[in-house]
Amino acid sequence: MNTVGQLYVGVFALSGILCLAAITRARQFDDPSVRRGLVWLLATSGTWALLKTAFFVLPKPLREPAYIVGLAIGFATVWAWLYFCSAYTGQTYHRNRSIRRLSVVVFVSVVLVKVTNPIHGAYFSTTEVTAPFTYLAIEHNVLHWTATGLSYVLSAVGLFLIFQLFLESGYNTRPLSGLTALLGLPVVLDIGSQFTPWLIEVIYAPIGVAAFAIGVLFVFDRRFLAVQRTASSEDLSIYLDERGRIRDYTNAAREVIPELDGSTGDRLSAVAPDVTDVIDGDDQIIERQDADESEEAEEARYYFVSTGSLTLGDTGAQVIQLSDVTQTERQRRELAERERKLDEHFVFRVDLDGRFTFVSPSIEEFLGYSPAELEGNQISATIPNEASTDRAWEQIEPVLNGESNKVRDFPLETAAGTTVFTDIRAVPIYDGSVPREDRTPDDIIGVQLMVRDATERRQREGLISVINRVLRHNLRNRMNVITSYATMLEEKLDGDDATKARHIGDTADRLLDLSESAREIENNRDLSPDLEPIDIVPVLNRTVSQIQLQYPEAEITIEAPDTVVANTHERLETALWEVLDNAAKHGEDPPSVDIDVTVDDTSVAITVRDSGPGLPEMEQEVLRSNTETSLVHGDGLGLWLVYWIVTSLDGETKAESSSAGTAVTIRLPRYQEA
Repeated sequence: MNTVGQLYVGVFALSGILCLAAITRARQFDDPSVRRGLVWLLATSGTWALLKTAFFVLPKPLREPAYIVGLAIGFATVWAWLYFCSAYTGQTYHRNRSIRRLSVVVFVSVVLVKVTNPIHGAYFSTTEVTAPFTYLAIEHNVLHWTATGLSYVLSAVGLFLIFQLFLESGYNTRPLSGLTALLGLPVVLDIGSQFTPWLIEVIYAPIGVAAFAIGVLFVFDRRFLAVQRTASSEDLSIYLDERGRIRDYTNAAREVIPELDGSTGDRLSAVAPDVTDVIDGDDQIIERQDADESEEAEEARYYFVSTGSLTLGDTGAQVIQLSDVTQTERQRRELAERERKLDEHFVFRVDLDGRFTFVSPSIEEFLGYSPAELEGNQISATIPNEASTDRAWEQIEPVLNGESNKVRDFPLETAAGTTVFTDIRAVPIYDGSVPREDRTPDDIIGVQLMVRDATERRQREGLISVINRVLRHNLRNRMNVITSYATMLEEKLDGDDATKARHIGDTADRLLDLSESAREIENNRDLSPDLEPIDIVPVLNRTVSQIQLQYPEAEITIEAPDTVVANTHERLETALWEVLDNAAKHGEDPPSVDIDVTVDDTSVAITVRDSGPGLPEMEQEVLRSNTETSLVHGDGLGLWLVYWIVTSLDGETKAESSSAGTAVTIRLPRYQEA
């Protein structure tokens, strides 16, 4: 055999040996389906290459049988390739039973045609030739090119899946694309053998498979691993090298952690420190803003951070896995918040006869009774007098009708005989066997009472009330003195001096108004009134009449339906007075005020527009916030009073100001008949 023949033998022998040797490396692939497909591809390609080597070196009688067996093994390589491509790209074709059955039928049919060639001779024929070296030349017939065409089409399907994966991965896959393209190079050699005597007519596919295997398993192995996991999975995964540097990440992970974009090669601790901080912590939960959420409705999502590894021989990658646990974490936090609130309460359950059926253990520290001492006794055992017991039953009555109820400053008597004051929330307990949607008051079997110690609140409010009254009393007295002297000075002085005296009097009057607003705030400090259906049109008409008595020059118009029923409280009148008073006081001369009342399915809106200079931004902020800071404070307490009252009525306020004036809108819940 001359040098050309030795070259052919050497190339195919080396290809076969490399493919079979690479099986050990391929067996260490983590993904079982990818591992199985790659091992089969290497085994069939390696065996096929060695059979081609045998075809060149075996005695003449054995060459044709070796070639036929090689044809069968070579056709199996196509199916191993498809299996590998489906698994590597995350598809499920290799698991589809219908596809697998069809594949077996096609494989067996084609192999039967090949192995029976000595009988029909329609697949190939042989001739001994001496150029470019002595070998058994194969002349392929029509059936061969039909089977080969089928093989090329099937192989192209696999190539399409691979290149689509590379394209979608967002990864630098040029080296892998080049290696994959080597699989198609033997096709060029197969076609070229038809047109040049320097290439013999033999299938060169094992050479391409060997080059592909060496490249992906030994040269670009880390990238081969990362691309497969990155693009074929919807997992939230980040891949790190041994030094904690980012090698790759899934598109889903980049959506959750936008900082990952363009961070390849950087340390994860510098890019997303919140992720690395929780890896070794007790609470492996990170909080992230969903990129799809709008700024107006920001809502946090929660992810559990875990670590793992991918290995291929001595090559490894640390994998940071994020699992979306938003629903579970929200439920956990809500439960923790409920437990925290329960820790601040004492819980009683009573039956319909008023006997305790359950008492939380924490009650012993508060009242001095153990649960065993109270359970089975009447609720009157913890109430100091008969009048308070009657009040308790009055408050329980609506609960027995299926409503919840709240009571402030209810007295309870301790085991030592002292009286303590509590805030109580009562809810009905229904028969658990009755579906929620079918429950009626007849299914109520008891009442649950959540009791909170109100002692500190009462002391705090009492102190504030005393300070408020003292300040108001002293302020009112001092301001009356200042007002009187300012009036006398204004009458005696002329020109600028009289103007200054009048300014002193006006300032004193504003301070007196501030004192009255403080009194109203104290009167309305309870932020949880019982709401009831109220027709707001008569309330509005009454308030307007009072404003017109104080500002007779004001022109006030009302556009409202005849009847508008809101779920509100009588304190609404105070808020309306403050808004209308502000509009009439600061309107142009003469002031003009327009009132519009509109109704939709769920709410009632009262809009008051004036023609004044417009509400300053700081005053508008008062109606949007319940907090006063050094940067946000009103000129008086009137707008604070409006905000607090409307908020306590489950409503909201909105202010819009322009050069044409100010529009203040109070929106309240509409009364819905049961």
